[in-house]
Amino acid sequence: MKPVRIFPLCAILVWMPACGSDESGQTDDDVADLTLAPLDAIESIDVDCCGGSDLWSDSVVDTRLGQLDTAAGDGTISVSDVVAPDQSFEDQQVVTDLVAQADADDSIDTATPPEDTLVVADLVADVDAGDPEPLTVGEQCFSDIWDPQVPGPNYDQFAPVVADHCFGTNHQTIVDIQHVVILGDSVTQGTPNLAHALSTDNSHFYRNLLAEWLAAEFELDKGNLIDWGFFKAYDYVSGKGGKLQSGAFKNCSKWGARTDDFLEGGKQILECFPDGGSTLRTLIFFTMGGNDIASITEKGGEASDEEVAAGYPKAWDQAASTVEYLREAMFWLKDPLRFPNGSYVVFASPYEFTDGTGVVEACPAASLAGFKQWKNKEVQEQIVIWMLEQYMDIAVETQTDMIWLLEHFCGHGYVATGMKADPENRCYRGPDTPLWFDETCTHPNEAGHKAIYQMFRATIEE
Repeated sequence: MKPVRIFPLCAILVWMPACGSDESGQTDDDVADLTLAPLDAIESIDVDCCGGSDLWSDSVVDTRLGQLDTAAGDGTISVSDVVAPDQSFEDQQVVTDLVAQADADDSIDTATPPEDTLVVADLVADVDAGDPEPLTVGEQCFSDIWDPQVPGPNYDQFAPVVADHCFGTNHQTIVDIQHVVILGDSVTQGTPNLAHALSTDNSHFYRNLLAEWLAAEFELDKGNLIDWGFFKAYDYVSGKGGKLQSGAFKNCSKWGARTDDFLEGGKQILECFPDGGSTLRTLIFFTMGGNDIASITEKGGEASDEEVAAGYPKAWDQAASTVEYLREAMFWLKDPLRFPNGSYVVFASPYEFTDGTGVVEACPAASLAGFKQWKNKEVQEQIVIWMLEQYMDIAVETQTDMIWLLEHFCGHGYVATGMKADPENRCYRGPDTPLWFDETCTHPNEAGHKAIYQMFRATIEE
C-alpha cells in the first residue's frame, strides 16, 4: 500500500494512494506467424490459455534452450532449437533464421557468431529483465507527498482510470449536457466567512464558478438575471440555496448534509428529480462525506471502554451505512431507466485541514468543536481509510468520476502554510503556498474554492 496520511476535518487520520500493478505481456499476434523449431526439442508443454490456441501465452513451458548436437571429431555443431518462449517477435525471428541457416549449412562456427546475432544467453537475460511495473496512483499523481511507509487508501486495488491531469479519475466522456444538478453539503453550497460575509457575495463559490463555465461551454440557459442571482446565493436560515432552479440548473445542496440526505433525510435527489429522473442528458456534481466523518469522529471520541475494547463496532457500523447510502444514491443517479438519454456524475472525496498531522489545534476555531481524542487512533485511521477506498470502489463500479480532494488539499492546510508552517511536514509545498481553508477550518476560502472549481472542470473536460 502506498498512501498519504491525513487527518480530516475534526481529528481524522488518513492518507494517500497506494500500490497496485498491471500485468503486461506478449500478445497472441506476436507469435502467431512464427515458424517454431522442431517440437522434439521441447521436453514438456502445459497449455492453459485461450483454448490452447497460443503455444506460449500463460502456459508452463520447459524448453531446452540451445540444445546442440556435437558432431564427433570435426569441432562443429548443428543447431536443433534455440527458441525462448517469452522473447519478442523480433528476437524469436533471429533465432528462427539461425535454425534455417543451420538447415542449409549444417556447419556453424560457434567460436565466431555471425555479426548482429543474438546469443541465447542474451535472450534469456532479456526474459528475466521483464517490463517495469506501472506507476501506482500515488507515484503517478501525488509523488511529492506520497510515502509508502504511511498507511493510506489503496486506490489501485480497484483499477481506476486515472485522468491525465491527475485531479481524479476519467471513467466518463462528458458531452452534450442539457441539464445540471447540484447536490451535496456546505462545501458545495458555499458559506459565509470574514472575507465574504454576505449571501450575495458568492461569485467565488466553486459551484457558481462551475455553473458559469458550464453555461458557456454547453450553451445552457441560466434563466433571467434575477433568478440566476438568487440561485447563486444561499439562505442563512435553511442552509439551502436562494433558489432551487434557474434555467437548466438546479441546486439541492445544503449545509450539514450527509450521505443519507441523498435519498432519505433531506431527500436531495427526490427534490431535484421529482419525476424520478430526467429525459435530459444530465450532469450531477457534489461534495459529500465530511459531515459523516465528523460525526463518526465525535462518537468514537466518546466511546465507552467496552466499545473501545470491542474495536468500535458502532463507528464501523456508521461508516458502513455512510458508504451504502452513497452507493445507493450513485446507482439511482446512473440508472438508464431514470435517465434514458444519459447521466454523468462527478464527486469529490472529503478533505481535511491539518496536512496529515492530526494537529487539530493548528486552526484556532477547531478547539470550539470540542472533539475528544480516540483511545485507539489506529482504528480511527482504519475506518477513514476504508471509507475513502469505498468511495473509489463506488466510482469504478458505477463508472462515475471521483476527484482526489484530500490529497490535493494536503499542504494547503493550517500546518503546512503561513508564518508557522512546518517545513518538515510531508505535505509542505514551499514558503509561498497559499492556505485553502477559511477561519472555520472546515470550509474552503476563495483560493480553495477556485482550486476545487479547477479540479471539477478539468475532470469534466477530459
